Amino acid sequence: MTSDDPHSDGGAETAQNRALRQGGEMLSAASKQAQEAMDGAKDLVSGANLDDVRARATEAATNLYQGGRDLLASNEDLSNAAASLGSAVRKNPLAAVGIAFSAGLLLALLTRG
Repeated sequence: MTSDDPHSDGGAETAQNRALRQGGEMLSAASKQAQEAMDGAKDLVSGANLDDVRARATEAATNLYQGGRDLLASNEDLSNAAASLGSAVRKNPLAAVGIAFSAGLLLALLTRG
């Protein structure tokens, strides 16, 4: 067979076409799921009083923040660990951002349905 033979690379081209088709199908399915999620979020938001949602979220965040501060203040080991962590973040801010990003990505992947 010569390089002019149209069937010389047919197997690779067919696998490539299959991969492209599967990728397109997966992208289409993901797009459909994203659109359904957006529609669901719009329905949820349109039926809710946004001021009420904001007030509840603010109250929950305040309670969590205050609870965390109280826990740190009442436990010396946690207080020392927080100070140590703060010091490490100030010494290596880029590494801290990288670790936080990686942890967030891992958490997102683990909680994905």
